Amino acid sequence: MSALRLRCKSEHGTQVLNNLTSSSTLLDLMEAIKKICDIEINAQKILSGFPPKSMKLEDKTLTLGSLSIKSGDTFTVVNGNKAKDTSSNNPEADRSDKPQPGVRRKEVPADNSCLFYSVFYVLEGFLEYETAKKLRAKIAEQVTSDPEKYSEAVLGNTQIEYSAWIQSDTSWGGAIELAILSEIFKVEIAAVDIKSLRLDIYGQDKSYSSRAYLIYDGIHYDPLYFDSCNKQLPLQTIFSCEDHAMLTKVMELAEIAHKARQFTDTGNFTLICVTCQKKLTGQKEAQEHAKQTGHGNFSEC
Repeated sequence: MSALRLRCKSEHGTQVLNNLTSSSTLLDLMEAIKKICDIEINAQKILSGFPPKSMKLEDKTLTLGSLSIKSGDTFTVVNGNKAKDTSSNNPEADRSDKPQPGVRRKEVPADNSCLFYSVFYVLEGFLEYETAKKLRAKIAEQVTSDPEKYSEAVLGNTQIEYSAWIQSDTSWGGAIELAILSEIFKVEIAAVDIKSLRLDIYGQDKSYSSRAYLIYDGIHYDPLYFDSCNKQLPLQTIFSCEDHAMLTKVMELAEIAHKARQFTDTGNFTLICVTCQKKLTGQKEAQEHAKQTGHGNFSEC
């Protein structure tokens, strides 16, 4: 039985939970969390899903499969004891728990299609995973419609090879794909990198009027949105390119994630090719391996 790819967010940052399968129990999960987060099992408060909700932890014999936990899921873990201490000593604690308007990050599955889910979400305001994957085909159509613009030098492959590659569910999207999607939908797509705090705005030279935001942790994209906390208003995912206040809020969110080290060092992290079991170091080796072999399904070691 293959291992699940799970991530855990805590005050120590984002880390990978190893050696768990669908037959592992809730207790196994909590013990794994204890090892990397240093939070005792009885003190753990685990949130999952979106919006994040507290998991029921009473029956620790339940398997992860029976709880519908799958590869790509991310858990947020807090120390329940610390939360109680803070509440008892701080009369303002209850007030701070109330939702405040601000930029939020929507977590999407980490299954090689996160870029396409993220772009679909910011464009449509909701998610349909299979429909989002069809953005791959739109990119292939765009590339073949302009062979001069999308040459082999730009794509790193012939148009035929690239078109086949990008339409595979195991292929990761990146800068080239964001630039093409920006052109297709006539909207700026701004992606902020948590590790470097670098902001790349695709389509910035096209005089588009609207902009959407993504956040990138080194291996994974998530979409960003603004929540006014007014239930009568929809979540906002498209903004004016002149909305400098929104840009400031996005960068503040990225800085918080950076300080919490919620990123992966792509130069040094280790991967394994699921197809041939070859171990690789860093994103560059993974990309070279993908080009040489056509393999595109990688898992963190």
